[in-house]
Amino acid sequence: MIIDGHAHSCGEFFEAEKIIAKLDALKVDKVVLCPGVRNGPKGYGYLPGLARILSKTDITIKANKIIRILSKIQKPADLLQTNEYVYSLQLKHPDRIIQFFWADPDSNRIEADLHEKFESWGFKGIKLHQCTQSFKWTSRGLDVITDFAREKEMPVFIHLRSSGDIPEFIKLAGKYPEVSFIAAHLIGLELFIRNKPLPKNVYFEISPTPLISPKRIQAAVDNFGADKVILGSDTPYGRDNLCKNIRKVTRLKASDHHKELILGGNLQGMLRL
Repeated sequence: MIIDGHAHSCGEFFEAEKIIAKLDALKVDKVVLCPGVRNGPKGYGYLPGLARILSKTDITIKANKIIRILSKIQKPADLLQTNEYVYSLQLKHPDRIIQFFWADPDSNRIEADLHEKFESWGFKGIKLHQCTQSFKWTSRGLDVITDFAREKEMPVFIHLRSSGDIPEFIKLAGKYPEVSFIAAHLIGLELFIRNKPLPKNVYFEISPTPLISPKRIQAAVDNFGADKVILGSDTPYGRDNLCKNIRKVTRLKASDHHKELILGGNLQGMLRL
């Protein structure tokens, strides 16, 4: 089974039929979908292919500064509305689209929203984004979210903001060993390597293609094992991300079984598919 473990409901993935057409063309079984920063079919696609030049550099952690600036300039999306849009796409293809709920730990309604929307939508995971929500590790809402994930046995996917957040993320994973935590975009990989051994419930996602080099993906596999690495595309942020990342995985120095784990086996087990 092949699962795209990280994509957004915008750009080329704004419409359900286009999502399914892309999955079918690449023989991908399922996609984990969460809201886009802004819903819409246009205005996405290009990211510079910096990974070809800076193959050993954590480019995404540097790009976070730009993401934070843009999130302050742009009108923030209504998360409940964009989450509901993801649900509408999932309803059309429940066998192919897996909804992750994008949560804001600082929302006054976070506990009520999680329970109410889970009852209505049955989402399979939670997404957090420190660049756009800028939550603190001491946030009560973060504990509410993680307790909810533990109760419902679902993973928490986090886009970390800075190198200083890596130790706090590791502490959180250690505090909640029953919850699977996915670190997006190999952010902080080199710091994670320095902090080995990590809690067993920490995983790494490998998108977007233009910013993640094959060398860093191989380093994640070599240091933490193929059973801790997850395919993702971050569609639509980049061009042909899903196709390119599948190709990167198939070219890794790893056994066929280990490649199958990265391509979908790890998420299949985590999500009990």
